[in-house]
Amino acid sequence: MTLGAVGAVLLVALTAGCLSTPRSTSPESRGGRETMADRGAAQKEIQQARQMLREGDYGAAIPRLQHTMEKYQRNAAAAEARYLLGHAYYGISNYRDAAENFHKYLEVAPAGEHAEEAQRLITQIQEEYEEVFPSPQQLEERLEEARAAVEQNPGDLEKKLELADVLWRKGDYQEAGEVYEEILDEDPAYAEESTLSRRVEVGSDGELTLLTPSEVQRREIEERPLVITNLESFRPSSSRDLFTRQHRHYVVSGQAVNRGDSTLNGVQVHVTIYGFGDVVYDTDTVNIGRLGPGERRPFSVRFSDFDTIENIHRHEAVGTFEG
Repeated sequence: MTLGAVGAVLLVALTAGCLSTPRSTSPESRGGRETMADRGAAQKEIQQARQMLREGDYGAAIPRLQHTMEKYQRNAAAAEARYLLGHAYYGISNYRDAAENFHKYLEVAPAGEHAEEAQRLITQIQEEYEEVFPSPQQLEERLEEARAAVEQNPGDLEKKLELADVLWRKGDYQEAGEVYEEILDEDPAYAEESTLSRRVEVGSDGELTLLTPSEVQRREIEERPLVITNLESFRPSSSRDLFTRQHRHYVVSGQAVNRGDSTLNGVQVHVTIYGFGDVVYDTDTVNIGRLGPGERRPFSVRFSDFDTIENIHRHEAVGTFEG
């Protein structure tokens, strides 16, 4: 499968609340002169990004790596950052951007240290993508094969399990549920089968509930009606210190949204900014109050309690309500 096909679906948006790309002076903006200090700083950023990846903090690693590539375009660290960025996107199942960054790494470093691994990962991504997202034609072919297999071996529950899986992938949830029900009627122990248990809930009275995407979404909204969306951070241009030219304020804004069908009372948004190592620089609470069904309310918090704005690692906003 081509990279274009891999790019047909963008699986994941970046995690809400990721740090906006830091801004600082790059060697290129200083006339292209790269010093030993630049190389050392670039390697330090690479090591920090590697640590984030080891800890599974992919959302925070992505903007850091993008910043490193932008800041040290002529440094070998830029190619290293490109390779690690592919890993970061792969970590959040964003196959399109992962493959694209591995390809770009091979373009700039065809004989680089990670060239062989990058090529292997591109092949692996393509195979995983085709497995997770087969084409409609592939699904139809699999469905015909699965139906024929069940007709030939009607007592083979594994064949029925395969048929139900293909039906579910096609979006034929009702028919898939009927097949799952047949399987459970013949052998209740299949309720523990990993795929079936994620798709069918067996009640205490024996009734089956299909955990379709819409049902899962309905339950998730019921469990968590209040969400924070459009979370962003920025540095007001008017906040620069007159002498140091450093930003004195860091602003986090977003919207509180009630996704449920009931009014939420006592809504609050708790906003926090962090340095490296999850050191809390500052936190503030915004009182939203009453939020009706489907209502959204914007908020904005300005922070100034930090040593250097470049050391702000991430921010988060958590919503709460009464009851």
